[in-house]
Amino acid sequence: MITAAAFGRLVGIRTQGWFESLSAAGHTPATRMPHPKWGGERVYASASDIGEFRSRFVTLKILEEEFGLHKRTLLVKLKSAKVNPFAPNGEDFGPLYVREDAEEALK
Repeated sequence: MITAAAFGRLVGIRTQGWFESLSAAGHTPATRMPHPKWGGERVYASASDIGEFRSRFVTLKILEEEFGLHKRTLLVKLKSAKVNPFAPNGEDFGPLYVREDAEEALK
């Protein structure tokens, strides 16, 4: 289990609170537990949370790893295929894409 912030860095999104917001909106699961030293609820990403996230979403960093293309090349291909970042109801979750749409555009 890793913190939400560490998971964000792992997938290339450094915006503070983005994973918590994504989870709170019901788009991906997250594990909430008390902090071991200070108490208070913290948001973590378990292996199953990460698996579910990666089955539904991709970031440019994930696409770079999976397709072996530079992020600028990926952005051009996504834009030309009219694949926009995931933003339901105008919410901004950063450079996050629905996996199915992104993969279809990059085939």
